[in-house]
Order: sequence, then structure tokens, then C-alpha cells
Amino acid sequence: MFAAAIVSTDVSFLDLAETGIEEVPNSIEHLAGLETLLLAKSKINNVSCNILKLECLRYLDFSHCLVAEFPEILRRPERPEMQELIRPYSLPPYFPLPGRRKFPIVHVPPKILKFKRLEYLKMDHCESLKLLSELPPYLLYLDAHGCKSLEKVSFTDRNRDLYELYSFYGEDEFFMIFSDCFSLNQASIKNIEGNAMQKIESLVKKWGCKYDYGPKSLFCCFPGSEISASKFEYQGMNSSLKLKITPNEFSESRVLSFAICLVVDLTHCHKYNTDLRGICEYQLTAFDGCYEKFECEWGYKLDFELHRKYMGDHVLILFSDKLIKKDDDYVEASFEFYIKKCYYKSDAEVDDIKVKKCGVHVYYVAENYKGPINPYTMQM
Repeated sequence: MFAAAIVSTDVSFLDLAETGIEEVPNSIEHLAGLETLLLAKSKINNVSCNILKLECLRYLDFSHCLVAEFPEILRRPERPEMQELIRPYSLPPYFPLPGRRKFPIVHVPPKILKFKRLEYLKMDHCESLKLLSELPPYLLYLDAHGCKSLEKVSFTDRNRDLYELYSFYGEDEFFMIFSDCFSLNQASIKNIEGNAMQKIESLVKKWGCKYDYGPKSLFCCFPGSEISASKFEYQGMNSSLKLKITPNEFSESRVLSFAICLVVDLTHCHKYNTDLRGICEYQLTAFDGCYEKFECEWGYKLDFELHRKYMGDHVLILFSDKLIKKDDDYVEASFEFYIKKCYYKSDAEVDDIKVKKCGVHVYYVAENYKGPINPYTMQM
């Protein structure tokens, strides 16, 4: 049935949503130029591993399907000769185009990575889905909302630096949506947290060091009521937080960056129509008592599909390039977080969504560092 729907192997866009197709067969590999595959609300329950051979695939939609398991990105070990081609990668050299934008020069062995161009993966409302294993580590958009049977989620660590190079070209933001996935085990929660922080670290490296390309922010959501103490060392029991800035022990100037974590109850989120804003107001105070105030905002009409219904407490991990500031001898940072309504669809009064807990992680990066970026050039 899948083959009957394909009139040519030379296609870049294939829409089979809301059809009776039950499987993605082995012959999918022949659609070498396929960039978009839409299978939402189809009868798909089996996906061939050959889908991993689609090197051009960018957008994949399995939402509202019966699929129970997604093929692992790296199921087989690499051949020894391929291992020899892999070198440690960091931020690449770049060339400027007219204007101020800079793009990396990337030289990557073409057959090493699977799904290297995949940017969008929609798996929301796949109620039979139990496993998302070895996902590409730098997916721009991953939506698994309402996958109530989903237990295990992991991201590949192999060739991570090479996957990072391909993320430089994306213009959208990083989104990781696992709302209402109440079957996630603790190891998977840690994997999701770890991947979110990995992406934030990548953003800090790029934007703090003047590499002005790629995504500028991150939004991650999953069920829970606890903030990881190992990842967010500064925590508060409500919507405000104050912390001390570690003194700069280096002779060169540096950049401060802040990753945010919130716990909020999203039960009544659907009442707010599409105009709900998350706001971070923060103040940086210098050694001489002078201070500066800043504001960062996340528009939830982009981050969430608010017509969905959500249940209970969720953890939000947030980042934006507006949370990157040059360190002007700051000694203290204070934060206030809000989730506010812009418009209520029945015009009735409704309270703002309460922030129950908050956490902050601070990155310290040498300013204008032009060499390879590695853990030794960043203080975590």
C-alpha cells in the first residue's frame, strides 16, 4: 500500500497523513531525496530501519499513530575504518558572508551519521509508543506530548560533535516537549535533562563567543515536581532567586550565561487561549553596588499548543541568548519568574500560573575566545 502511494522515487515531500497505511516498508530507502514525510493519524504501527538511510529527511511526523517503537539511530557498531575518520570536533572555522553573519566550514565524512539532517520529529499522541532510543542529540523540534506509554528515552552520544555541526544551520529554536508523558522512568528524565543542558551548552559556546548563527533559545518540558540539584545548583522554593557570582580569576574578560529551570502546574494552561508569556526579570549587581536590569521572554503561543490539555506539575528548562551578558565585575544576580496571561478567551478573570520552584545554572565563558572550545575553556 505504501509503494502504491509513491508515484516516483524522485520526491521531496510525501503526505500520507490520515491514510490506511500500516507500515513504513524497507523500500522507503529508495526515496533518497525525501525531505518531508507526513504520516500523522495514519494506521502506521511498524517502521523499517531503512528509514534511517534517508539522508535528506528533515521533517518527520508520526503524531497520533499506533507505532510502539522508533528505530534506533545507531543500531550497529561502526566499522573500524569509519572510526579512523572520526576526530574530536569543536566549533569549526568559519567564513563571513556579506553583513555580519558567519557560517561554519564543515568537513564531515558523509556516511557516518544517521538522520544527520533531521530537524523536526513529531510523535505526539502516540499512545502505544514505549521507546525512543538513541535519538539524534541536536534535534531542533521533538514533540512527544501525550505519549502516555512512553517509558524510555535516550539520545546517542556517538559522534555527538559531528551532529552538533549540523545544528549550526538551523534558524528555529530548540523545543523538547514531553508533557503528559507520565510513564517516563527516572533514567529517561535524566536523559532528557542532560540533553537539554547539552544543547544549552552548545548555544552558550556559539553565542557567547560571537558565532552568530543557529538557534537562539531552548524550551524543554516534561512531567515532574523536582529540579535537579546536580544541574541547577541555585534553587528557590517559589518564583524568585538570588545568587552570588563566582569572582573572575582570569586576566581576560568573560561572559555570563544562565540556564533556567521552573516547576509549574499546567492543569489550567488550556484556559489561556494562545497568548501566554513566560517572563524572566533579572538584575546583575556589580562590586561597586551599581546594577543593571534585564528581561527575557518566551512566547508560549510558539512553545506550546495551548488547545491541548495538560495535567499537573511539569518541569520547564529554558534558555535564551538574552540570558548571555558580558561580566562587568558582577557579584550578585537576582531573578524573578512569571507566567502571565495576555488574553482569556471568555474574558473572565483567571490567575496567572504560579511558579512553584525555580533553579538557575551559571556558565562562565572567556569572551571572544577564538580557539577550539572544550570543557577547559568553560567553567560549569
